[in-house]
Amino acid sequence: MDFSLQISILIDRILPAFTTFYLVALGHAIFEKSGVLNLAIDGVFFAATGASLLGSLALGSPVYGVLLAVVVTALIGTFMTSVLTFFPVSHGAVGLSLQFFLYGIGIVLGYYARLRVGTVYVLAFSREDLLELVIFSIVLGVIIHALIEKTKLGAMIRAAGENPHAASALGVNVMLTRVIAGAIGFGLIGIGGSLFILSWIRTWDVKLFVLGYGWLAFAASLAAGRHPLMLIPIAILFGGLVSTQTDIQALLKIPADVAKLIPFTAALVLMLIYSATRLRKVFASPAFLGKPYYREEKSL
Repeated sequence: MDFSLQISILIDRILPAFTTFYLVALGHAIFEKSGVLNLAIDGVFFAATGASLLGSLALGSPVYGVLLAVVVTALIGTFMTSVLTFFPVSHGAVGLSLQFFLYGIGIVLGYYARLRVGTVYVLAFSREDLLELVIFSIVLGVIIHALIEKTKLGAMIRAAGENPHAASALGVNVMLTRVIAGAIGFGLIGIGGSLFILSWIRTWDVKLFVLGYGWLAFAASLAAGRHPLMLIPIAILFGGLVSTQTDIQALLKIPADVAKLIPFTAALVLMLIYSATRLRKVFASPAFLGKPYYREEKSL
């Protein structure tokens, strides 16, 4: 096979994986910058796959499938941030509980649609759409970066994540700010989950939730310090490792199960590097991340 053709095929496999990981990690980043810990990420990811498949079938276009997934996941983000800001409850407990609930929602939304069609290919984006989807994803990342760093809303989101008590004293509506960040963040995860089905793997099964790709995006976001632009090379790395597992297996002559561990091993290594180096200070997590916010109290 011609070398240029091999490179073309490789890029054709890596780019859709990149868009998925990048958008899911990007959504996770803006969500957590508001101070709300997102341990529901994998469930949201899977729910988006089911919603996008159902929307594509019902409305006849993958674009509508993406839009339905955005609506569903944005509503979930609104609910989660509202609960975790209004009530003094554990972010971890709520997030993990919601994750397992969303696995069920994803199955309910996707299973009916999967029974109605023999293949997802008839509902998916074409290969000709791939470059546009990549450009769309990167443009979204640049917009989110500008939103967080250059706008009043971004300053409010960062303030809610660093010290919601001080932010509230300065006139920031912490509840509304977190709800907006939650809707935007989970909406982006919804787009990423949609493209996973409609642009990357082009198949759907009830057992997709065991893949753990939402957690890989979680690790990618952490390794990049939740920075929208730093996420780009990290997402390319993760997308490349996942989409070329079979090639790595053949090249290294290792068992398939070992090859499947490579992306997760890379995630672990990156998280250790992040934790053990100056990157932990340069890209520090929001100071109030995961802490219950008591509006009536001045400090914890």
